[in-house]
Amino acid sequence: MYFLMPFCFCMKVRNAGNVIPNAQHFQDEYFSCEPAALELGCVINDIRHIIVCGHSDCKAMNLLYKLEDEEYSSQRNRRLSPLRSWMWTHANSSLEHFKAWRNAGMQGPLIFSSETPLRRFVAYIDPENKFALEDKLSQINTLQQLSNVASYGFLKPRLESHDLHIHALWFDIYTGDIYYFSRGAKRFVPIDETSVERLTAEVRRYYS
Repeated sequence: MYFLMPFCFCMKVRNAGNVIPNAQHFQDEYFSCEPAALELGCVINDIRHIIVCGHSDCKAMNLLYKLEDEEYSSQRNRRLSPLRSWMWTHANSSLEHFKAWRNAGMQGPLIFSSETPLRRFVAYIDPENKFALEDKLSQINTLQQLSNVASYGFLKPRLESHDLHIHALWFDIYTGDIYYFSRGAKRFVPIDETSVERLTAEVRRYYS
């Protein structure tokens, strides 16, 4: 997850699966480092753009995909594996989105909440069917994090006033292609000489 400031300062937060836990997981004063970083970057330092990044052949996403298996994801095995426990607790919503989409034939759109509960966006995942199932899950997980970011109350005023913006990038580690999720195109679009002007215009129009 990257935070971009107006004078080109970049703040980066990384964890297994690039997961931002949803605010519903935290009670009272218990938090993890991810929401603390969001507050530091977006409230204290006035950062205006959050970019959630995912990539192909992500080992955490490969593990998340395996958590469909009841034995692999059993409580006993989760207690033996911090990574399984982390992904089960904080990325299971991505897996449920993926399972519902796959069971429906992997053709229709997915709907995600975004900056506010009433503001949603539509996403078509890998319509050309270029990527493995685990990579499709990775793209879904990247988009799910936009909803998770927006779940924090301390970001609500800036999100509602369009003073803070959330984006998604996805990187194919084997080809070097970088994809930007275009809400206009409703899909991840490769950033290249044929798309860069259109994507730049979209960002300037809706996220400046």
